[in-house]
Amino acid sequence: FLGQEVVFKCLGEGILEKAFQGYNACIFAYGQTGSGKSFSMMGNAEQLGLIPRLCCALFQRISVEENESHSFKVEVSYMEIYNEKVRDLLDPKGSRQSLKVREHKVLGPYVDGLSQLAVTNFEDIESLMSEGNKSRTVAATNMNEESSRSHAVFNIIVTQTLYDLHSGNSGEKVSKVSLVDLAGSERVSKTGAAGERLKEGSNINKSLSTLGLVISSLADQAAGKGKNKFVPYRDSVLTWLLKDNLGGNSQTAMIATISPAADNYEETLSTLRYADRAKRIVNHAVVNEDPNARVIRELREEVEKLKEQLSQAEAMKAPELKEKLEESEKLIKELTVTWEEKLRKTEEIAQERQRQLESMGISLESSGIKVGDDKCYLVNLNADPALNELLVYYLKDHTRVGANTSQDIQLFGIGIQPEHCEIDIALDGEVTLTPKENARSCVNGTLVCSITQLWHGDRILWGNNHFFRINLPKRKRRDWLKDLEKETSLGEHDLDAASEASSEPDYNYEFAQMEVIMKTLNSNDPVQNVVQILEKQYLEEKRSALEEQRLMYERELELLRQQLSPERQHQHGSDRLSYTAQTAQQKVNLWTEERDELFRQSLAKLREQIVKANTLVREANFLAEEMSKVTDYQVTLQIPAENLSANKKRGAIVSEPAIQVRRKGKGTQVWTIEKLENKLIDMRDLYQEWKEKIPEMRKLIGKRGDPFYEAQENHNLIGVANVFLECLFYDVKLQYAVPIISQQGEVAGRLHVEVMRVTGSVPERVAEGDDSSENSSESGSLEVVDNNGEIIHRAKKLSCRVKIKEATGLPPNLSNFVFCQYTFWDQCESTVAAPVVDPDVPSPQSKDAHFTVTFSHCKDYVVNVTEEFLEFISEGALAIEVWGHRCTGNGSSVWEVDSLHAKTRTLSDRWNEVTRRIEMWISIQELNEMGEYTAVDLHQAKDVNTGGIFQLRQGHSRRVQVTVKPVQHSGTLPLMVEAILSVSIGGVTARSTKLQRGLDSYQEEDLNCVRERWSDALIKRREYLDEQIQKISNKPEKSEDDIEREARLVEQWVGLTEERNAVFVPAPGSGIPGAPANWIPPAGMETHIPVLFLDLNADDLSANEQLIGPHASGVNSILPKEHGSPFFYLPIIKHSDDEVSATAAWDSSVHDSVHLNRVTPQNERIYLIVKTTVQLSHPAAMELVLRKRIAANIYNKQSFTQSLKRRISLKNIYYACGVTYEIVSNIPKATEEIEDRETLALMAARSENEGTSDGETYIEKYTRGVLQVENILSLERLRQ
Repeated sequence: FLGQEVVFKCLGEGILEKAFQGYNACIFAYGQTGSGKSFSMMGNAEQLGLIPRLCCALFQRISVEENESHSFKVEVSYMEIYNEKVRDLLDPKGSRQSLKVREHKVLGPYVDGLSQLAVTNFEDIESLMSEGNKSRTVAATNMNEESSRSHAVFNIIVTQTLYDLHSGNSGEKVSKVSLVDLAGSERVSKTGAAGERLKEGSNINKSLSTLGLVISSLADQAAGKGKNKFVPYRDSVLTWLLKDNLGGNSQTAMIATISPAADNYEETLSTLRYADRAKRIVNHAVVNEDPNARVIRELREEVEKLKEQLSQAEAMKAPELKEKLEESEKLIKELTVTWEEKLRKTEEIAQERQRQLESMGISLESSGIKVGDDKCYLVNLNADPALNELLVYYLKDHTRVGANTSQDIQLFGIGIQPEHCEIDIALDGEVTLTPKENARSCVNGTLVCSITQLWHGDRILWGNNHFFRINLPKRKRRDWLKDLEKETSLGEHDLDAASEASSEPDYNYEFAQMEVIMKTLNSNDPVQNVVQILEKQYLEEKRSALEEQRLMYERELELLRQQLSPERQHQHGSDRLSYTAQTAQQKVNLWTEERDELFRQSLAKLREQIVKANTLVREANFLAEEMSKVTDYQVTLQIPAENLSANKKRGAIVSEPAIQVRRKGKGTQVWTIEKLENKLIDMRDLYQEWKEKIPEMRKLIGKRGDPFYEAQENHNLIGVANVFLECLFYDVKLQYAVPIISQQGEVAGRLHVEVMRVTGSVPERVAEGDDSSENSSESGSLEVVDNNGEIIHRAKKLSCRVKIKEATGLPPNLSNFVFCQYTFWDQCESTVAAPVVDPDVPSPQSKDAHFTVTFSHCKDYVVNVTEEFLEFISEGALAIEVWGHRCTGNGSSVWEVDSLHAKTRTLSDRWNEVTRRIEMWISIQELNEMGEYTAVDLHQAKDVNTGGIFQLRQGHSRRVQVTVKPVQHSGTLPLMVEAILSVSIGGVTARSTKLQRGLDSYQEEDLNCVRERWSDALIKRREYLDEQIQKISNKPEKSEDDIEREARLVEQWVGLTEERNAVFVPAPGSGIPGAPANWIPPAGMETHIPVLFLDLNADDLSANEQLIGPHASGVNSILPKEHGSPFFYLPIIKHSDDEVSATAAWDSSVHDSVHLNRVTPQNERIYLIVKTTVQLSHPAAMELVLRKRIAANIYNKQSFTQSLKRRISLKNIYYACGVTYEIVSNIPKATEEIEDRETLALMAARSENEGTSDGETYIEKYTRGVLQVENILSLERLRQ
């Protein structure tokens, strides 16, 4: 590992030397977000970066070289370029207004009004950089900008004055050092900015793309290619300002930062190529000697010339000349300012900046890491590590938060009210937050509406994007930790296990943001309704669909038998030709498995997608309300066109999230989430400009376009018609009115089509091995064989005809210029069927309930008869999309369908499918005075981890009752316990309460096995992905398929990296086996959850061997101290009829243990292990061994005092203790597969349970519509 010192020696010292020689110099850092650009340039407190080291070395050298004949002056400027706007980070007002970039023929490009402050030592620069970064953080948070998408430019101007003491002459050398931290260079496909977002575009990537073009042009010029090639400096602000540094008068160096992660392979390659081109550029640096005298002289000449021109043009009123004159006079004034005046101005600006930061409540002392431990304060949380925990807000006894200037902590931006909330510190140190009405305040992700106590480490969200963490004084932290240790329930702090509560909390921005999302998700009742309705209807639908499918395949089998009967064996000229595939049973099984898998995948993503959509909608509504746009955004649901086709994988309950846009007096529009994300970028820019200069923006808004609502009309998808092509097996014509299924799952009309076979035939079956060259005389031809295996003829081509006649029953509001679009089997481009336009036919604005459109489309297709084509016409369908334009007077709507590939399911979702929790409860019964067996008391004790201590009377007859039951909503593994086969007890151990730690039922034998298998699978996937990525990258030219394939491989690497991190360090509550316990167990239940690994086949959940007896699962999952004493099988007295429970007789004397025969001493605990073998019917027929350690206390007779206490505290007495096991059937299939499966579009729903125009809620419409699509397609297949 090489530190920052090495980087500085390699780059900084050389650049510094050039600056002292009088050359201009520049260093810019390029690379993807997170690769270390900001760290290399700025560093941190322990490892100073290039900029602070260079500044420190600069002043060290000045102190050495400065004397009577050689003096130095240093000035600095600091600016940020975001979305093609320049902000001055050193001017108190600079972060709120953008500056103009101008170009002067003498000075070249410069930023008009940029602060250039005089500094005399390194501490001045350090202070300016710190305050500049704070300004940058405030601006980025207020505007909800991604700081990783902005460029930071730090300029140092060094002026050297040389005096000749003998002659009295002097001369100057001026050098400018530009240090540039560029924005992240992520690939477009990886950030999700594709298609619509790129077309509508923003300026975020404009600077980087222009910089690439400039470097490319300059590299070509240096190589002798295109000497006169145009260099597009002025296409972006960044390249315009760095014009001299790129191919001009400057010594320039580039730092290319790359990520070591393999999933960033493409970005790394792109960065290296970028750097390779940059190093070919040839600059022409010269020493800047006496530039100021020359510049001032030229400016004075220009001023005189402009005055003369202006006086001549006074009569013509030429404002541009006046502006040029003012610009030149302003530049002369800046250049002639004395050094003392510059120092005074710098001091004034510094004081003003400090006053402004203090008025906003921001501390000027240091960052959030170095503040005092005796104060309450807030630190900001930011996604950018360079801006995270940079702002410190000290809290007073009464602190007011809001946007008003009178507030103690001033915040600006979306969702911040003038008076937002108040924070009070009581005399005992208790901190409380009181939100104002309609002011959004979240504590630990939960929306609070009343006074709320704050604890050390709590996360606070104000408005839409202001995240903070509160830090309490050390003494208050200690009190808080003591309270946590005393309490059994952690209340609001259930996000961390009790074992971790004692450590210092370290919650970052990602944690706080995810917390808000998950809490929003859990409180979203309509979403839970969607899941419950889908699950219930899915099970019912599955039963009926399976039966219907079975009957259909039986009918097909009967037809096949008839064709193969002896009397028809030689009738080869039969019109009906059949394609034989797998057996009917195999097809049913395969269909069921695919349906179940896709159903689980779609449900697993439901909550996540809904929250994302609602987050975007909330911000859009904030902006629209602030700017009085009278536009409302809500999350709705729609089925994408590809899921309305029979060619999709069956069983997938999938929808794509969509945004419903409503504007008063206008029609309703529906946008995709991607479109809203892109629009939000423009909305934020418009909002900032609107806030800063309202009158001007009102004039410009009509010219610039309105990102809140689209005025331009587009076509809308009416629905999809599926034409099943099994008719091509027969020599018959299909004439049918195919239902058009809308995106609400309803029939929105019918499309009359005609499909027929023109020439050729479909073979009965394809001969094996006919793909060899000697068996196939022509490419694409297949050998047709009879039942004796003899070749009859070769079927080469098949010609079929598709006619579209008319569309009937269309909704009138979408029946203007209706057209159809489809893609036949192997065609690359879509075919469009236009309607017949008859001027005599009236427009479709009639009052008829439905409308008819006539077509005259007829097209013949010639295809090669291949295995794939035979499968397509047997199983698939020709999906014809029907599009229409909204008629005038019916409102406008924009329906867009972007094909979304579902991302890899989260690890918790995958493990959820192969895990299920199971509880085993133990109670001990003793004979009472009435001659009945009753449960003994279970006393709670802090030092006992088994759930409690059984109070056993010495010498009494006992029974052990064992109950086993699966835990509801703990996983989707089909786990069914049939019976308890045996109960044994042993492993008697005595432990001292003072000297020894308590025991429980936790072991990691199976967990280690799971992790080992999981890790092996990930290594195989990594090797495979490396090989595939390398194979594609080695291709000299990549096709579109290669690029798409490469992008998918890179995406898989992202998921792979997450998995590799989660193998041994799973997040608390993540659902991954071995994750720290994140729950409050019921009374008597152990906190730790041991894992049992069944090791079943992932495909069918079958066992590799008979898992019974000594081979039963869990036999080797041995607990610590288990072999201390032998086990004895207990005779089972009875089984329960209502639940899986068994009662066994226990004679403790068989153990011959002194610990069980005598009264237990006061400072001793007796531990035993109950071992139970249960019979499972699902997921496989097998036996499973469960263990539960219990604690016992042997007493002789209860005293009167003990008996009285027991009666008084009867409510707190428990009778059973338990352990929860996490049963893992196998490693998730998706993990063991070397490539992730392609998933379909994801579901989304809005939070509000509002009704649609027909009185049906969106949730009800979605649930009913999605499930009806499959019913309609199944019935249509039979009908056609």
